[in-house]
Amino acid sequence: MNEIKLTSKVLGKLNEYHIENKDILLSSPIDLSFEGNYIKGYIVVTKDRLGVCTMALPDRTVNYFRGADRGDDLIDDEPGEYQVTVYEINKLAHVRLDSFIGSNVFCGEYDGEFISLAAFTNRYQQEMNVLFRKLKTFLHGGELVAGEENEDDEETEISVQQKKSKRSIFGRTLKYFLRYKVHVTVLFLTYLISGAINIAWPYLTGTVLFDHVLKMDDDYLGRFGLAGQFLLALLIVALLMVAARVIQSLSNYFQIFVMAKVSSRMAHDMRTDVFDSMSDLSLNFFVNKQTGGLMTRVLSDSDRVREFFIDGLPMIFVHSITIIVTFVVMYRLNWKMALLACILLPLLVVLTVKLRPGLWTLSGKRHRAEKAVTGRANDNLTGARVVKAFGQQQKEIERFRHPSDNLLQAEINIVRLRNRFAILYNMVMEVSSIWIWLAGVFFVLKTHEIELGVLITFIGYVLQLNGPMNFFSWVFRMWSDSINSAERLFEIMDAIPEIREKEDPIRLESPKGEIELNDVTFGYRVGRPVLKDINIKIKEGEMLGIVGRSGAGKSTLVNLISRLYDVNEGTIKIDGTDVKDLSLSDLRRNVAMVSQDTYIFMGSIAKNIAYGNENATRADIIRAAKLASAHEFISRLPDGYDTIVGASGKELSGGEKQRISIARAILADPKILILDEATASVDTETEKAIQHSLKYLVRGRTTLSIAHRLSTLRDADRLIVIDGGRIVEEGTEEELYAMENGVYHNLLELQNKAMALNMDM
Repeated sequence: MNEIKLTSKVLGKLNEYHIENKDILLSSPIDLSFEGNYIKGYIVVTKDRLGVCTMALPDRTVNYFRGADRGDDLIDDEPGEYQVTVYEINKLAHVRLDSFIGSNVFCGEYDGEFISLAAFTNRYQQEMNVLFRKLKTFLHGGELVAGEENEDDEETEISVQQKKSKRSIFGRTLKYFLRYKVHVTVLFLTYLISGAINIAWPYLTGTVLFDHVLKMDDDYLGRFGLAGQFLLALLIVALLMVAARVIQSLSNYFQIFVMAKVSSRMAHDMRTDVFDSMSDLSLNFFVNKQTGGLMTRVLSDSDRVREFFIDGLPMIFVHSITIIVTFVVMYRLNWKMALLACILLPLLVVLTVKLRPGLWTLSGKRHRAEKAVTGRANDNLTGARVVKAFGQQQKEIERFRHPSDNLLQAEINIVRLRNRFAILYNMVMEVSSIWIWLAGVFFVLKTHEIELGVLITFIGYVLQLNGPMNFFSWVFRMWSDSINSAERLFEIMDAIPEIREKEDPIRLESPKGEIELNDVTFGYRVGRPVLKDINIKIKEGEMLGIVGRSGAGKSTLVNLISRLYDVNEGTIKIDGTDVKDLSLSDLRRNVAMVSQDTYIFMGSIAKNIAYGNENATRADIIRAAKLASAHEFISRLPDGYDTIVGASGKELSGGEKQRISIARAILADPKILILDEATASVDTETEKAIQHSLKYLVRGRTTLSIAHRLSTLRDADRLIVIDGGRIVEEGTEEELYAMENGVYHNLLELQNKAMALNMDM
């Protein structure tokens, strides 16, 4: 996606509002009015303002969409004048994109009031998505970065802003590496020792051995008091060679040992920070993400970051110093041959600069392909029962093949580009070696400018440079993978939860359980409220039954009370305090939910029951299981309460999982209990047992119970009926049933008829 170009006409109009082209960081075209008419326009964003430019098009204007064969003589691109509306960025909040059929609305709150900012068709959806994501990040405290995102752009140029971004990512990641200063210092010392030995080795085995010791150069040996002592000098050189190799081997051993420690701890720290940040994010974040993609970030990305900062970064310094010192020594030995050895290096640098940006693009593509493969595999394994039940194994194999082929191609492209680096570097080294041999033989035999030992030393240095050069041929790929991965990790770490605790939250230490909803309106998407103007007060210790058709908003209502989502309008109070002002830990501890969607964690039955109360004793666990009518079936399991169940509890029936979930809520001992279809997955006999237990459980607690099976709500103190997102009926069971044309009356009649029909069958 190319950078959005603004016309001179729109830029001139923006200048009237003191918005200059150099100040515009984000922009996107728009093409709809709020009345649904086609227009021409743009949204532009600066550091402190957002401008919406719109131009009405004349009647009978022909609109050309992407892919159309258009003639420029058929339409004047800008036939009218632009109208500009400017908004202050610091007054914008809760921006959203609301998608409809073929159209979209960009809206949010401005100075505390809801407004629609712009409308556009799907033609500009991609551009607007980029602008929206960056603007939302900025409004949540992030950095407003210029330029547009493009996952498939293969241009090799990198903007200055992108370079700054990469440097900042590198700096943040480096802090993880530098946490272990002692280990890093030891690591660098071992690298320096190895580097020093590598530099000294060719000189020792070439110039010293051949030109001085074997040649019996008494002038040179006399400097060390060894004149005329050939055997002793030869023995000392041999011992130095052995000592150098022993020290190098020990140094390499410490490198491996320290590197294993630092790399493991660094990866552990990054995974922990990402998981901690992910745990703090709102429920809406997980609803919109694939499990496989998140697993890729936590596991694969942290390992790629570790790989570069342990295996790559230290060696960049070591090999760079090795190359520089080697060329200095070679220059002092013979500047002509040193010049021949390094004459191709400028060409190497230029080609590297041109090839390197491609690695960044290919690394991003590889990550997306890997995420698609992981996501598809996770969906297939999680839904294995459904796949087999419907005989879709072959179809799933075919669906898996496409993302797998994409990953294969991405890997091949990376290897192909990496091989270009390797070929380039190896070619330079081979050509340099040939030149050194030819020039060296000429200097030794014809000009006598150098000795045989110097030639051997030069050859040793050139061959020794193969290691550093090969390293630099693949370290750029490692760097691209690392920074790409670190960027994705920091995206999660920097994400600001929609549900945030205030700086000085109010503690809910002795809750009563009184709940009050005032003018509550909520929707998962702007313009589509699920709940509208909900007003209700639930007394301390009261049991409230919530009734309604599927999709009426019952589960949404209880999710708002436990603050899994925040209301769009109105307030929810517990004991007279807005839930937004309460400590989240206190709120979640005092509000327990038994959902119709139960989840059993990998582990023992006892640990699953004690999930909300880790200090519970075995007696407490058994008591909770008995109250939930779960003790009997648990006792029949091979290891009783110590029986290990797999993730999602696939070994258990739906009713058994539901009863464990109820026991978990009982053990948490909350002041407010929410039952969202708590008995939906159990048979009639078990339901009666659970209902009997619930009569004891609800004593002294405020209980909200949602049920489609209306017979389970007969013990409720009061019922409310939600229909179309509103409370349409309220009262006791007798009062609601007396309303012959009421929603509750009709629902109960339908259920009674269905039960009678089942009994007749």
